[in-house]
Amino acid sequence: MKFVADRMLGKLAKQLRMLGYDTLYYRGEDAYPLIRLGRQESRVILTRNTKLMARKAEDMIVRITEDKPLPQLKELAQKAGIDMDEERIFSRCLLCNAVLDPISRTEAEGKVPDFIFHLQEQFFRCPQCSRIYWPGSHQENMQRRMEGLFHHKAEGRNSKLETNSNDQNTKSET
Repeated sequence: MKFVADRMLGKLAKQLRMLGYDTLYYRGEDAYPLIRLGRQESRVILTRNTKLMARKAEDMIVRITEDKPLPQLKELAQKAGIDMDEERIFSRCLLCNAVLDPISRTEAEGKVPDFIFHLQEQFFRCPQCSRIYWPGSHQENMQRRMEGLFHHKAEGRNSKLETNSNDQNTKSET
């Protein structure tokens, strides 16, 4: 399932990317390009706009009523059947939605903080923005939060990703 979230649902888009869902974030105000994008790429349109209506049979629109990202995610799980898949979780760049590529430690050296380089074995890079991700210290909290949201236990996987772009030494916010 692929999504396009309107400008009112940026944090939900990021949460969906964290779960590994292909999710575009549409920042425009005009609804027509949003609907056209949904049609062209067979994406489910996510919106809080009560006036946005399906105009053709192929238009897939899910209206989100919750105000905050985690309740929005839960609402979407109920309405569209999304879930937490261990094979897919943390597989996309949180910023640009591209699928992350594994890279060697050698490729990551000098591009992540030294202590991270020495602690971590796995690194991933976004092919679009070159941001580097690695399994980080917040994995268990993220796993518990998602498991609680989706009401099932997932096998622990070193997949909570922290990130560092070429010129930043900051954790990604998820």
